[in-house]
Amino acid sequence: MHPSSIEPTTPDARPAPRYVAIEQSLKAAIESGQLADGTILTEGPIADLFGTSRTPVRTALTHLEAGGLITRFDGRGFLVARNNHSPAPNRIALTRAMLGLSQTPSPEPQLASAERLVRVFQETLALALPFGQFRINEQAAADHFGVSRNVIRELLSRFQDRGLVRKDARSHWIVGPLTARDLQQFFAIRSKLEPLALVDSAPNIPRAELVTMRERLEAVTHGGAALDAETLEQLETDMHVHLLAHSPNSYLLRMIRQTQSALVVNRVFASYVGTRPFDLALREHAIVMDYLIRDAHGAAAMALEEHLKLSAERTRQRLMAISVFPEPELPAYLQKQGR
Repeated sequence: MHPSSIEPTTPDARPAPRYVAIEQSLKAAIESGQLADGTILTEGPIADLFGTSRTPVRTALTHLEAGGLITRFDGRGFLVARNNHSPAPNRIALTRAMLGLSQTPSPEPQLASAERLVRVFQETLALALPFGQFRINEQAAADHFGVSRNVIRELLSRFQDRGLVRKDARSHWIVGPLTARDLQQFFAIRSKLEPLALVDSAPNIPRAELVTMRERLEAVTHGGAALDAETLEQLETDMHVHLLAHSPNSYLLRMIRQTQSALVVNRVFASYVGTRPFDLALREHAIVMDYLIRDAHGAAAMALEEHLKLSAERTRQRLMAISVFPEPELPAYLQKQGR
């Protein structure tokens, strides 16, 4: 398994959101009594049973909480609370049978491909970013994913190019913290460089690709399609990655990638509180794309610059809100610093 040979899947090849199946299984188990009131639910064990990362599990649990089936417990998990809003906590080992899953796990291993390893590893590092500074233990990460230490080191080097991780004075890999000052500086750079890249890229964007991105956005803003954390991430990627990707200036794109770690704030914020606060930003996305469809590339670049300036303050406020959220469960290869 060699991660450098794997590229991200195209937007049109994305599978249906995993959180839907997880939410349905948990809901059925709660309503049938398989998961009794007071049962403690945490992200890690559920993710292991479904063979997925914690992000879709977090989304599913958030939806179940909104539906009144579970309630938050001790800041890090949830209690089943269908009939009693204050049940006594009951910590049990969840099984596949309890969740209506087959007794035999899927023949596909939990980390069946290098592509999936990259995605899960990156998601976990991104989740930690707003919650402080963490040292990444290479060997522990290798053991966690069942790969060699060289694979982990190569991935971390790639993440360093994207501005997600860095090395400290002792050459230890570090992720976080992402501060308000970092955001201010990142957005100051992005508001200048992304419009430049868009002007370069716009003439080279295939019309079909642009129309597909616009239709995906329209389905959410006016078509009644659900806007969950995964869909929001896709729409953000459309705007700030795919629209710029056709620029021939690879150095410009590299500098932009190194300042886009701020996008993780929106991802984490949406996973905790939902996506409703992003309606305004998506309307701004639509303005940019409508200009591009009309071949008004200069106007699109100006609209993107204005969107980024407005997003800077919104993202700063979201980062402040995240600071009061409970720190998520993180794997042992992330070691909190400064405690």
